[in-house]
Amino acid sequence: MPAPVDLAARVDAFTAGFLPSGRYTAPDPAQRRAVADGVLGALDGRTGEAERTLARVGYRTTEFTEAVTGRRVAEIAADDGTGDGRGWGRIYLDRSTRPSWSVQVPHPASDARTEALGAELFRAVPGGVLVIAGAHRRAGADGCADVAHRRDTVFAAVVEALTGRGLPGIQVHGFGAAGLPGRDAVVSSGAGRPGPAAELTAAGLDGAGLAVCRAWREPGVRLAGTTNVAGRFAAGLGVPWLHVELAYRVRAEPARRAAVAEVLAETVRSWSGR
Repeated sequence: MPAPVDLAARVDAFTAGFLPSGRYTAPDPAQRRAVADGVLGALDGRTGEAERTLARVGYRTTEFTEAVTGRRVAEIAADDGTGDGRGWGRIYLDRSTRPSWSVQVPHPASDARTEALGAELFRAVPGGVLVIAGAHRRAGADGCADVAHRRDTVFAAVVEALTGRGLPGIQVHGFGAAGLPGRDAVVSSGAGRPGPAAELTAAGLDGAGLAVCRAWREPGVRLAGTTNVAGRFAAGLGVPWLHVELAYRVRAEPARRAAVAEVLAETVRSWSGR
């Protein structure tokens, strides 16, 4: 049997080379749709159909046992012939149960260690989908790789496909010390109205010792995610969605990051009943 795979280490290896000077090739509508359809096919168990759809754009599915949880995980990623030079990203599906929520990492490496937080949260609660962008947010030209603010990306196509199925999501971001002095976190629902999940998350982060900004109580605060395309799409459908910004010192320290992951896991459990 193949050796178990440490998901966090695999994600770190994938994102290690992401640089502002990196390559990014914008996908066309058919390519975006193919990856999104392949993800939905895999989610539904239509394995053969999903593989054929993904193969048309140089993607494939690889399954492995995750080392920490012992759960089966499917990785949807560019195949060996294409590589990850296009910068379209990867998706991980928990195979232990039907996926019912997502964690979204739009700025790996740029928002340092958000990719690690995404992997930790994915492992914390069964039934997750982890969506990771495939390039630094400043790769390519004219902001074309900033997937949090563009809909013409594979990342957006996949997230919208999942949201269209009613899967609530958490999108994780990061800010520097000068971004919001005196605060460790900003919690918001982006363009949507704050709901129980936002309140629960903010209270949990408070309890973990973080200085939390509740964006809905501080109109005009920076980093509220109101222009985030995934948040706007979710708000239009009435699907729960959270935008969580974390200071670098929180993301970089393993113990603090683990505490945040557990807080976010409680939010996920409130959605799924797990």
